[in-house]
Amino acid sequence: MQARKTAVNDRNEEQYRKGPGDWQWNRLLSLLLTMTIMFAAGCGGVKPEITSSPPADDKPVTLQKGGRLVYGSMQEPDTLNPLFSDLVATAEVSSLIFSGLVKRSANGEWLPDLVREVPTTANGGVSPDGLTVTYRLRSGVPWHDGAPFNAEDVRFTWQLIMNRQAHIASRDGYDKISRIDTPDPYTVVVRFSEVYPGYLSLFPSILPRHILGVAPDLNKAPFNRNPVGTGPFRFKEWRVAEAVILDANPSYFQGKPLLDGITYKVTPDVAILMNQLKSGDVDIVGNINFAQLEQVRGMNGIKVTVTPNMLWEHLDFNLDLPLFQDVKVRRAISLGIDRAAITSGLLKNIATPVAGDQALISWAFNPILRVPSRDVEAARALLLEAGWKPGADGIFVKDRQKLAFTLMTNANNKIRGLVAQNIAQQLKEIGIAVEVRPVDATAFFDDFLKNRRFEMAMYAWVLGNDPDDYSLWNSRRIPGRYSPDGQNYPGWRNAEVDKLTAQALTATNMEARKQMYYRIQDILAEECPAIPLYFHGNIDAAKKRVVHFQPNPTAAGNLWNAWQWGLAVEENKNR
Repeated sequence: MQARKTAVNDRNEEQYRKGPGDWQWNRLLSLLLTMTIMFAAGCGGVKPEITSSPPADDKPVTLQKGGRLVYGSMQEPDTLNPLFSDLVATAEVSSLIFSGLVKRSANGEWLPDLVREVPTTANGGVSPDGLTVTYRLRSGVPWHDGAPFNAEDVRFTWQLIMNRQAHIASRDGYDKISRIDTPDPYTVVVRFSEVYPGYLSLFPSILPRHILGVAPDLNKAPFNRNPVGTGPFRFKEWRVAEAVILDANPSYFQGKPLLDGITYKVTPDVAILMNQLKSGDVDIVGNINFAQLEQVRGMNGIKVTVTPNMLWEHLDFNLDLPLFQDVKVRRAISLGIDRAAITSGLLKNIATPVAGDQALISWAFNPILRVPSRDVEAARALLLEAGWKPGADGIFVKDRQKLAFTLMTNANNKIRGLVAQNIAQQLKEIGIAVEVRPVDATAFFDDFLKNRRFEMAMYAWVLGNDPDDYSLWNSRRIPGRYSPDGQNYPGWRNAEVDKLTAQALTATNMEARKQMYYRIQDILAEECPAIPLYFHGNIDAAKKRVVHFQPNPTAAGNLWNAWQWGLAVEENKNR
């Protein structure tokens, strides 16, 4: 059985919700991401112990004692129980209140959270067949109310998730668990019914058995608005439509946070939020829209950070069309596109050109692949080899058919529309006629893509928590009668890719699995069923006096290390 693909499209109406099975933090964001360390043996993406050292800043600063930081958001949580919501706001606030078994650093590394080490085959935490994962918990961790955390809380969290009476946002992955054993208070043994590649993405929040285990109605429990966790900050107050107030947890197992507290301030109007950032009423704003980029870059005392995320922009060919069945034509189109000019010009470097389908921070990213440079002469030479001849109007012709097609995309994404028009102009210079056709977003994603009623399509995937691309490239996942939910929209059929995508799902050797994904990326570059363009970037802005803020494009989100944040002493403005 293959792991469930967690990639989702980036239709704008989903921008404040988590993707299925995960949550990411981009415009769609996502959760979701790209880098699970699967049954790893000595893999470079896993650290044996969590680092307690804050990230290095540009220069030494003097920190003020305590202080309260204001984090600005356009969205308000709908609950403070992370299992009951797919809103990004709920996930962000919950990440401050609750701890998970493991979490991810800004570099995509899996780090221990409530466990002493990340389970792998090398340390005996994962069985050779990949069906049993053993977590060894930290001892002496208290809940915010002083009760001790132990293995029963982990098992209870799974039982709560699988309780059909509870309004759980997603059971993906948890339904692959057959049972959980707790041989002692600090050991959790998770037994899967089938290999689940994204096992480390499970249990990002552990909930207290001693409170919810006696709740008569989990869906209406007072806990959902007055939560108790083990995280770095404790819930204090929820001012509806205004803010969630959190205080530092002095008993946090990694040490008391540097701040006295964090105010999660809700401001639904983007113009007002930007003014609050400029005036100093807000200290940090994450995942800023591209339209506000120049505005925040012009603010005094504000540092803007751009971080490549998991949102992968690309072009899909419909390989059932005779026009695109010649790989030379597909390669010529790829060579006709100037990715670097698009990302540096139209996108103002808020994107990174790529040659494959894996994110730059993923352990499955193939570093050998090089992004193709635009080469007009090479592109035209390929078309000539394929039997095409320049027509009187400069457009190539073969058997009285012009080399012309429609590029379809969703109409509600202005930037994507501009990029599509730019690509059309670049290809016209090669001798290829492209008509850009924007269509309603719902129709585009739910009809034209799923029913493969397009010639070429432009859109993006937010990658899942594991590099698994079975659903994207395996021929069994071409949408149709036998795979209604398949995501292989190009209709790519390649026997080697079919074998690799299937084998990678059950491989328990990290290095072997990595090489499988490397090879898939090689074949993708050779056969060009789709053209990777670029990975988008998250735009985050923070006051320069905020110390140790480290934006995180993974599922952990920007508040992943908030317990390390501090505020520098402000210089005397009268000097």
